[in-house]
Amino acid sequence: MDDAAPTELDLGGLHFAASFRGRAGATLRVFGRLEGVQTELLRFDDFIGGPHYHFPADADPIGFDQAALGEPLDWLVAQMRDHLARLLTDAGLAAVLPGVDLNAVTANAERIRKLMTDCLPEGYVRVSGVGLRRVEA
Repeated sequence: MDDAAPTELDLGGLHFAASFRGRAGATLRVFGRLEGVQTELLRFDDFIGGPHYHFPADADPIGFDQAALGEPLDWLVAQMRDHLARLLTDAGLAAVLPGVDLNAVTANAERIRKLMTDCLPEGYVRVSGVGLRRVEA
């Protein structure tokens, strides 16, 4: 399976794009204007065989500790809702913050969850408390 076309959302001055990548899982890319250029800022890979994230997007992957952090998508939505300014600052991307409406992202965080659910092809489901799984035929 090729990469699926992304489901997209513009929210609070940021562009969110979710797509399904091969058989690996779902990816959320977060774009914003950095020095006047639309730039991928953050990436979260909700992969079945090893969820991880890149903060900033061009950084090495950081493994997701599911035992400590819980279900990957729940964690991601909470980060976007409650900690986006800190994530961007910690990733060295604080320069984008003046162009970001954090309240708009907070108020609409569940729409990010919907993006990540809508990008799943047939045969894949999200299992509450567990995460993304392939449905066996």
